Formats: sequence, C-alpha cells, structure tokens
Amino acid sequence: MADYKMLINGELVDAKETFDVVNPATGKTFAKSPHCDASDVDAAVAAAKAAFPAWRDTPIEERKACLKKAIDLIGANKDALAELLCKEQGKPKATGAKGEVNATIAAMTRVLNVDAAPLVHMDRPEAKVEVCRKPLGVVAGIGPWNFPLLCLFQKLAPAVVLGNTFVGKPSPFTPLSTLVMTALIKDCFPKGVINMIVSDDSKFRSGAQLTSHPDIRKVSFTGSVPTGQAIMKACSPDSKRVTLEMGGNDAAIVCKDVDVKKAAAGVFGGAFANTGQICVAVKRAYVHSSIYDEFVKELVANAEAAKFGDGLEAETMYGPLNNKMQFDKVSEFVEDARKSGAKIETGGKAMDRDGYFYEPTIISGVKEGVRIVDEEQFGPALPVIAYDDVEDALERTNNTKFGLGGSVWSSDIEAANKLAARVESGTVWVNEHLGDTDGAPFGGFKHSGIGRENGCADLGTWTEMQSLKTAKQP
Repeated sequence: MADYKMLINGELVDAKETFDVVNPATGKTFAKSPHCDASDVDAAVAAAKAAFPAWRDTPIEERKACLKKAIDLIGANKDALAELLCKEQGKPKATGAKGEVNATIAAMTRVLNVDAAPLVHMDRPEAKVEVCRKPLGVVAGIGPWNFPLLCLFQKLAPAVVLGNTFVGKPSPFTPLSTLVMTALIKDCFPKGVINMIVSDDSKFRSGAQLTSHPDIRKVSFTGSVPTGQAIMKACSPDSKRVTLEMGGNDAAIVCKDVDVKKAAAGVFGGAFANTGQICVAVKRAYVHSSIYDEFVKELVANAEAAKFGDGLEAETMYGPLNNKMQFDKVSEFVEDARKSGAKIETGGKAMDRDGYFYEPTIISGVKEGVRIVDEEQFGPALPVIAYDDVEDALERTNNTKFGLGGSVWSSDIEAANKLAARVESGTVWVNEHLGDTDGAPFGGFKHSGIGRENGCADLGTWTEMQSLKTAKQP
C-alpha cells in the first residue's frame, strides 16, 4: 500500500495511528490513512499561526504566483489524482473523477483574478476614507466526501491568496486524494501557510478540536446540517466567523408544456449525477398531473439504461454510494416510502454485487409526510410528485427547512424565469439542473447554509472589512 502523510509546517508527517480507507466499489479496504491526534491539530494550527504575519504582509501578486505554481502541478498530475479519487469516492474515473479534478483546477484558477484593492469611499482635501480588506488569520476548511477535492481546495485557494493561513481536514471516507494533492503543492507556499490533517472521526474528532481552537478565526464547512449546526455552536463562544454549506432538498418543478422526453432526461441527470450524492442535486420532482404518467415512464427508461459499476471500468456511468452509512440511509428511505404506499417504479433494492451499489430508483404515488420527500436522501432514488396548479407546486417546493438549489422546466421561458426567481434557494436553474454557473457565489437559504463561497463572495468570506480614514493635513 502507498504511504500517505499529513502536511504540517511544510513537512509531510506520519501519525501515530492509521485507519482503513474502503473502496466503495468493492466494500474492501484498499489503503491506510494517517489518523491524527490532538497534538497534530495543535501543531498544524501553531504552524499556521506562526506563518501568518509574513504571509499577510506578502504582496497579493506574490501570493497569486504561489497559487499558480500549485495549479500547474495539479494539472500535471490530473490522471493519477483522478484514479485515486475514483478508488476512494467511487465516482467514474473517466467522467466524474476527472471532471472533479478539472473543476478544482478551474475554481482555483478563477481566484487568480480576485481584486482586493481598497475602495475609496471619501476623498476630501483634508482626509481620505478607504474601505480595505484584511485577512482573518488562521482559517480552517472542513470538506465532505462527495466532492473532496473541489469543496476543500475551493476554500484553500481564496483563503491563502487573500492572506490567510490554512488548516484543512478532509472527510475520513475520502482523505487520500486530498493528502496527495496537498503533498504535490506543499513547496509552492512558505512553510505553515497550508496544512492538512485527517482523523477517523469515530475515534477522534479533529474537526471538533479545530472549530473550538482559540487560534482559529474562521471555519468554512461543507457537509450535513447537524454537523454544520454543531460547528456553529462550537464557534460561538469566541465569535469565530463561519461559512456553512449544508444539505438541500432541492426540487424540480416540471410544467405541463415541456418536451417530456427531453425534460425527463434533464431531470434524471440532475438527480442521479454522482449517484445522487450532490448537495444541490434534484431530490424531489413536482410534475404536472397531465404529463405525470408519461414523465414517470421516461424517468424509468433513463434509470433502466443507466450503467452502474466500478468507476475504473470505462463504460461505467454511475458508481456506488460512497459508504455503508449512506447506503443504509438510502435503503431506509426507500423502504419507508414503500411502506407508506408509494409505488417503486423501478429499482428499490441493493444490487447483487460487492460494494455499496443501489439500484437507480424511481418512486411514484408519494407526497409530503414521507421521509424521501421531506428529507435529503443523497442517493440514487427520486420521488416524483404530481401537482395540478403551478402555484401549489411552488408553495410545496418552498415549504421546507432547506433552500440550496432548485429548477423550473418549461417551454415558456418568460414564465419559467419568473417562477424560478420565486424559488427560495441559493441557486436556481431554468431548463437545466447542475449546469455551470461560472463560479457564481454558492450557498443556501434557511437550514442549507450561512454565507457564500466563490466568485464575488470570496472577499467577504475570507477577509474582514476595515474603514481606514487617513489624514492629508497635520
């Protein structure tokens, strides 16, 4: 097995213990990850704290040059990163894994255009007021297992370019590609500017120590609502800044005037990409009753044509669920729907093979009050709900504690655009779902999150605002 190491103060370091990393396509251990302890967390934070003053004072163009070197190294190692990501996460190498590596590079590259120059608010003969952006200090990024590289490194890149120093923690389900990428770029930055630790959270919750550490000034987290809420509580005693991107229960509203075959393929893609393990994927579809049966039939056809398998196999379109915990959750949600009287149109059970494979599942005859409609399933199972009036569909779409994403599907573009603007979610699409938004700010309404990341939001996310009045006269 390869030897994977953490990064602390510019050095690749072992931990006193290791833990197993499972390939979800086989359900078997294929590698060992370092398992940090409290002293490793403290060392990483101390290294970042020591590096901060010099890094803060480094001109931003020099900081960007460091990031550019890192981006080039990642680009030169894309294939190896994608293969490792495929093995630990399960997504197909040729599409999902390579796509994530490329998306990570694109997200980091956009940061090279960030402009943190002061804005002149007032300029008079006697004085000038500028609005300046100041780095926060030591910041922490905690990543998820569904997009481990993209979600963590799109935190790291703007954080360090804007003058902060960084301590990252990947999910214990998918730590390896993050550790390898960090090792690749470690020499692009001065010692201590970037640090990466990881733990088996069932034994030691390094994330909890990070979020409560007195020298951490900001925590950015991507993951579940309960964990995000726990982080918010941990950060409150010393007023740490937080950005929380949490779960979604994203709805697609399908109007009666759609091209059914085309729209069904689009909704299916928006629901089942990454085997449904996307926070902003379609989690429930509201379909007008006049086309309901036909639409369900088309969804079933898409599901039955989908090729699930090991992500290293070239023909694989969809991989397994990432871990046993998520596999069990999806199974429970589908069984709950079945017991409630819903019809399982296709799928509805585990695949007869090793690993955490679950059949692509389409569920009809279901409505609110059932877990798979009210909660986030995060897997390859889609409930399809009939409606008669679009205002009712909108009300039901918005009647949730979540608000991450959504979509509207219609041939009447003007009406669809107006309806989309009324969806209470952080990102809304028209006649697509999960489409490229070119790095627009991302985050959620309600329980789905606090704050935004990416694009023009990065300045506010990773800096403090200072109003500086300077004198022109004695």
